[in-house]
Amino acid sequence: MATDVGGGRPANRLDDRLIERCEALPDRPAPGVYVVIDTMHFSNTVIELLANGADHVHVAAERGLEFDYRASNPGTLVGGEATAAYEPAPGYDFINSPSYVQDLTVEGRPVSMTSTNGGRTVTTLRERGGDGVDVYVGSPLNAAALATHLREQDRPVHLVSAGTRGDVAVEDHVGAALISRYLDGLPVSETERHLLRQQLRDAKGVDYVESHELRRRDVLDFAMDLNGRSVVPRMVDGALVDIGGATESRLVGERTAD
Repeated sequence: MATDVGGGRPANRLDDRLIERCEALPDRPAPGVYVVIDTMHFSNTVIELLANGADHVHVAAERGLEFDYRASNPGTLVGGEATAAYEPAPGYDFINSPSYVQDLTVEGRPVSMTSTNGGRTVTTLRERGGDGVDVYVGSPLNAAALATHLREQDRPVHLVSAGTRGDVAVEDHVGAALISRYLDGLPVSETERHLLRQQLRDAKGVDYVESHELRRRDVLDFAMDLNGRSVVPRMVDGALVDIGGATESRLVGERTAD
């Protein structure tokens, strides 16, 4: 583990781990762990679907292919674009929103969805990565749980900020920075937590949380909820499943340290 010069304190290796946008992914990703971070709102929607009991979350390569997956997997709930009223477009069951999916009955059911940024990053890695590439989904919401799990893997970790349509996304970098801190055993102080939460609140503009009650809950209740979930989504046989149960008992000390 790297240390700061002269201090003996573990150093944060974020610069070594960070891939700033989906577009910066290599054509042939090196073997290792790739954590897709799309804080608003793909990552948190996936986390909440699995937290609420979804069997798995399939990420469609393109919008519309969710219905093909449902045809082969009866009972699948499908997520799609939101209308102006933040309701699912015709034919879809939910939208890309962690607060919206709280009203779904997902226990034991498969789910299929995608998104412009996080979903595209997951499918890009799925298409380009070989057997040596493991794909996870993370955000500030599950940062401690994810890092606790990954510290046991002894493999290179790449933190992929999905970005926003090719641009860097501040909220994704916040998630990457937080996960990296936990990977290096660097507790986050109460002052830092406050500053990170403020960055997340304002990441999409100071008026974003007032644009609609649904988005307000997405940001205040989920994006800003640091370490609120112990769900660890990992790609297994082409779909995301929660492997976080085994890390739950080891999180108590990390949450206390915050």
